[in-house]
Amino acid sequence: MLIRVLFLFVFASVLNAHQTGLSYIDIKEDSSHRIDVVYKKPLSDTRAQVIYIRYPEQCIETSRVPQTIENGFIINRYGLWCGDKGLTNSRIWIDGLLAKDRGVLIRYEKDKVVNKSLLRATTPYMEINHKSSNFELFLEYVHLGVVHIWGGYDHLLFVLSLIILALNMRALLFSITAFTLSHSITLACGILGIINIGVPYIEAMIALSIVYLARELIIDDKESFTRKHLEAVTFTFGLLHGFGFSSVLRTIGLPQDEIPLSLFAFNVGIEVGQVLFIFAVSIILYFLKKVIKNYDENIKLYLGYFIGSLSSFWLIDRVISF
Repeated sequence: MLIRVLFLFVFASVLNAHQTGLSYIDIKEDSSHRIDVVYKKPLSDTRAQVIYIRYPEQCIETSRVPQTIENGFIINRYGLWCGDKGLTNSRIWIDGLLAKDRGVLIRYEKDKVVNKSLLRATTPYMEINHKSSNFELFLEYVHLGVVHIWGGYDHLLFVLSLIILALNMRALLFSITAFTLSHSITLACGILGIINIGVPYIEAMIALSIVYLARELIIDDKESFTRKHLEAVTFTFGLLHGFGFSSVLRTIGLPQDEIPLSLFAFNVGIEVGQVLFIFAVSIILYFLKKVIKNYDENIKLYLGYFIGSLSSFWLIDRVISF
């Protein structure tokens, strides 16, 4: 009974993949210290905690444009006056961020100098010091990539299937390399607008790719095309997963003047998170092999049915949403 309860808990917790909850604040201050603010919140993120943007106490709101919905975001625009010195050498902070939230990407611009930061529950404030640090932005997007891959349960199940299907370490290394190469290509193509495919179709095909690998785990045929050419199959499916990554990154939003840097950093984060996941799973499987009888047969069968059931649910759910 306890095992069933735990299974249902885990099952329920992973039904919704790719919940970002990341908002975007763009602040521009002109030479006369007039401040324009654009606050973007993802329309699809209905479960996000209500957050509040706090400015220095001398700041007053001077204007506000009616709320609009554009490109999947709820948009709020308003003007501020914070005195003759504006926001220079002051602090902006966010109230209401939870530890599980993805945070708020904030961008401050004055006299063509940009200050950028990702605010999270652990660091919910930004110091306006009139300096720009690309290295800090790089680290923030690396972190976003790691967090995304660890929260993207469909991508993790795909990688888990590869780990179990690989006949040896060489095959696993080649397969992961092929996956990295292919999803990097389509991630860039999706972000740069070279190729555009509807997100619902991509998400459904990603689920279908996992169903396919789950079938390979269950039938356990070492002579199958997938087992013999795992890297080729992985490369093909990786193209789909790259479009999935790009849809998430578009939802997060990219600083328009730092697209190459943030795109590269996000992809690095995905790879770091992926390597850490492979390392952790390999350790777990190593110890399971010592305690489970008929390990090779049982682990493939049980995980195959688990992965297949979950990915089939995702597939049906995503197709219905067309």
